[in-house]
Amino acid sequence: METEFQKAVGKGIGEVMRDIADFLSTPFVINEERQLDLCTLVPDLNMHEQFSFALLSEAHTQGWEPETAENFYRHACGKVVAPEVVSSMLAAFRDRTSKEYRAYAQKYSNRFTALDGSYWSTVLALGIDAGQVSEVMQYLRLFTVCLMEFAYMEDRNPDATYTWCYYDSFRQMLDELLAEPDPEPLPLKVRALGGSAGKREQDSYYLSLGVDIENPNLDRLARGIQLDIVLKDKEGQVITTIKDKLESLDPGAIYHYGVTRKIRGNAVASFSATAKASGHLKLQTPIMKHIDLSELRLKKNGEGMHFSGTMTGKYDTPLRSMTLHYQFLSAQNKILGGGSEWVLDGLEPGGTRRVDSKIALPIDGAKKVVYSVDFDVVQLLEE
Repeated sequence: METEFQKAVGKGIGEVMRDIADFLSTPFVINEERQLDLCTLVPDLNMHEQFSFALLSEAHTQGWEPETAENFYRHACGKVVAPEVVSSMLAAFRDRTSKEYRAYAQKYSNRFTALDGSYWSTVLALGIDAGQVSEVMQYLRLFTVCLMEFAYMEDRNPDATYTWCYYDSFRQMLDELLAEPDPEPLPLKVRALGGSAGKREQDSYYLSLGVDIENPNLDRLARGIQLDIVLKDKEGQVITTIKDKLESLDPGAIYHYGVTRKIRGNAVASFSATAKASGHLKLQTPIMKHIDLSELRLKKNGEGMHFSGTMTGKYDTPLRSMTLHYQFLSAQNKILGGGSEWVLDGLEPGGTRRVDSKIALPIDGAKKVVYSVDFDVVQLLEE
């Protein structure tokens, strides 16, 4: 059984088959107390199935004819690997869309992460627990060398191999597990706020507000943002608290939130806002800014404000729903109020739709409009 990558190139078919049989027949025990054999491990997570999946995947990557790949696999592994495993694995590869293939891929593919239940993530966890990571790395080396013999067998010289990604995934997983923990994310900041109140009618009046919320983290998208706007009268007593939420806020971005509500009770003398994210997603490139609003129109009449425009989606996946928030600004960029519009019928890739939003409050001095669009970023990740 070969142990060096340099000697794995150019071997004959018989030599490769012999090394494969030797590798699959050799126990690899760690943890003296528990005597864990990484070759057999457990019935539904073991090296025989892992190697079978990797070998057939390598053959597929190298363009082998399915029948030829099956024959090689039977000759190389059939005397060591249980017949039921051989039959099940070949059936799965004959239909790579089947649930059986997907189940094998989840456990044995060359892309895996810590704690995902795959073979190699489980083996690494056992190695860390036993203090034998170097031994586990040696088993990974034997596994990849043996598969590399197959990939470079005889005169083959592939540009890329399926096998090497096992090493890449393993190293990345190990680096992540041993890395220093990320620092705690910075809290969201309220950067600016402002608003306008309408005329009182009996015991109520309209209040239009705008709040700028900043995510100061340059490497994390904020998720599940709880926004509380506390309204107080001149005595400092709380009139009410406007509670709202945002789904996602890009790293380093400012969100222009707007709301108009009918308020009952005393006149608002002051208000404050707090925003708190319930979680974060590691991300450095902003992904929430690819919806444009063009042909903006702002009209004022005695009854209120009318804001309209054309929304264009620039994502390559459809969005099921979103919320448009906007603010009215003075010529000096002071926030005078704002509003929002739900878009519950979504937006197709490259699609457009008109947006017409009204608030029942005329705002004096409104000269400009700024806007932000909010949606659950998971919609992009699911496609």
